Amino acid sequence: MMLRFRIGRWRFSLNVVHVTDVAGVNSILPDGKHILMWDFDGVTPKQVIESLIEIQRKYKLPTIYILYTGKKGHYMAYCFKRCEWQKAIEILAATKYIDMTFFRFGVWRKKFTLRITPKDGRKIRLFTKLVSPYPEDATINELDSFVKYETISDVYEPKCKTREINIGVRG
Repeated sequence: MMLRFRIGRWRFSLNVVHVTDVAGVNSILPDGKHILMWDFDGVTPKQVIESLIEIQRKYKLPTIYILYTGKKGHYMAYCFKRCEWQKAIEILAATKYIDMTFFRFGVWRKKFTLRITPKDGRKIRLFTKLVSPYPEDATINELDSFVKYETISDVYEPKCKTREINIGVRG
């Protein structure tokens, strides 16, 4: 539930949501480069696979690992290709169906983060691999930037609409 109200030229918002604590891994490597990470929400498996095959071919990427989050239409993917930050942004931006909230937050934070622990009892599992002839140049063992964070729980779906209250001078 979100309560918004405005006083003159100031808007105040109060957001009340059920959250859950999770852990994630960041894309940044010890040398300052990044591996590639994707998040897809509200898509079909076919859309995820086709969009990643297109990107894999275009950028000559090594194997891409696609994971299923346990929620219908929600997938994540990793590729152990070492990239400069600008190249990682370019590749992700060119990916159809990427979750734009994931992309925007990653660009703003200067690293991408994917969840690695269960959320609301849903465990992450390997869905498929898009095998490639190009070698990986980063390893899972190099990932050393982890974070604990809270995310909106799936347990309580929103049951009411946002309410807005305007207080102040009528113009």
